[in-house]
Amino acid sequence: MRILHVISSAAAGGAEIYVKDLSIEMSKMGHDVFIAFIDRAEEAGRDIAFEANFLHELESANIQYDFIGKRSRKNPITGIGTLRRIAKKFSPDIVHSHLYYGSIFAWFLPKVKRIHTHHNIRLGAHKYIYKFLDMRVDAYIGICLVCTNLIKSVSRKSVFHIDNGVDASRLMKKVSYSNTTPVKLLFVGRLSEQKNLGLLIKSASNITDVDFEVVIAGEGPLMDELQRSAREAGVEEKIKFIGNSDNVKKLLHDADIFVMSSAWEGLPIAQIEATLTGLPVLVTDVGGCSEIVDHVGNGMVSEVDEKSFSFHLNKLIKDYPLRKKYHEEALRNSDKYTIKASVEKHINVYQGT
Repeated sequence: MRILHVISSAAAGGAEIYVKDLSIEMSKMGHDVFIAFIDRAEEAGRDIAFEANFLHELESANIQYDFIGKRSRKNPITGIGTLRRIAKKFSPDIVHSHLYYGSIFAWFLPKVKRIHTHHNIRLGAHKYIYKFLDMRVDAYIGICLVCTNLIKSVSRKSVFHIDNGVDASRLMKKVSYSNTTPVKLLFVGRLSEQKNLGLLIKSASNITDVDFEVVIAGEGPLMDELQRSAREAGVEEKIKFIGNSDNVKKLLHDADIFVMSSAWEGLPIAQIEATLTGLPVLVTDVGGCSEIVDHVGNGMVSEVDEKSFSFHLNKLIKDYPLRKKYHEEALRNSDKYTIKASVEKHINVYQGT
């Protein structure tokens, strides 16, 4: 098949990394794949070097790409015209959009199947937008049970639940788990309101009788504010902000615990990467985070409040036997979340719609 994906940018976000992994695996299976990005990194204020590496990976996998342009977000006519030009050149069988802008642009393409994946537990657009999309979208995909049910509530079309997956070959499995000091905690993601890192910082400040450190890897608009919060909370020396990393697999391998204090999520790629690596996790009970923990059995789920998160964080840091058990469960039960499993289900949807 000839498959055209539409995604926001070649950036370090979970949905973007997932689409890259999907595309590369689909290409390995013999499909022709093209990715249309809405934004350039420079337009979106994202890491230019990360974009260059991202695009190099696509080129190495013989995946074509192009850019629709940020101004299409305010001028849909521009987006419609640019996507029509891309589709005319590539002649896709499937146009698979991973944001509602892309599905609006794809609405006007002739003679293609249209698939829309929803990546979050928030709609991101008025529910009546989905009534409009229903007229041309052939099927929807939800990346977790909560996302799937949300789309079912606003659409009359078929909605398929396909869990996110990760290419395990780009990770370093943590085959042994030692009781190290300090205990190393890791967060990977965008420094944004969604990730709610203020909760992690406040909770870390409540733990005073054990040696630990927190590495925060990622870029985003709240970097300065979060660094200031760490200083004010008295944990500046325990929390390290390292920006975007081009070696996340080593960060994961060297960590003892993966932490996410999100206010909302879909099915986080970073959590899946940590799980496939073999890490114990502490996540908040939002989106599909608990679905992964329930299936794999490799961690703890907290409410989105300081008392609950502090309690679970303290427990996980101090209880090495429990962490080791979670590590073993992660290695034993995480195969459901590989990119191969996800791609097979996508191809079935493409062929069946």
